[in-house]
Amino acid sequence: MPTLRVDDISVPAEGRTFAGDLAALGPDYEIQITLQESEWIPQVLEHIKVFIQTPLGVATTLALSKQIGGFFLAWAREQRLKRPARDQRKLTIYGPDRKPVKIVTVKGDRFEEE
Repeated sequence: MPTLRVDDISVPAEGRTFAGDLAALGPDYEIQITLQESEWIPQVLEHIKVFIQTPLGVATTLALSKQIGGFFLAWAREQRLKRPARDQRKLTIYGPDRKPVKIVTVKGDRFEEE
């Protein structure tokens, strides 16, 4: 079972729904949420990090990253309606080798992918 670890330290507690949204990937994925003691520090940029813990093939990793990116864009749109003052969000997906596989940045109505 592939394991995904979500580090959403920079997301306020009321906005920590992205990890829950990843449950839509299905029961074949284990979603773990990482919180740190410094979560009370206010952040200008909400930066969520997803770590693919389980070694997967390159094609599977890329396909999974694309799915996660889609969930993130939908989540960012929803959060923008709830909290328009927080207008910047970033997602970095790391592969099992701990290197970034995909980076998505949302600024207002625009998004950039790396």
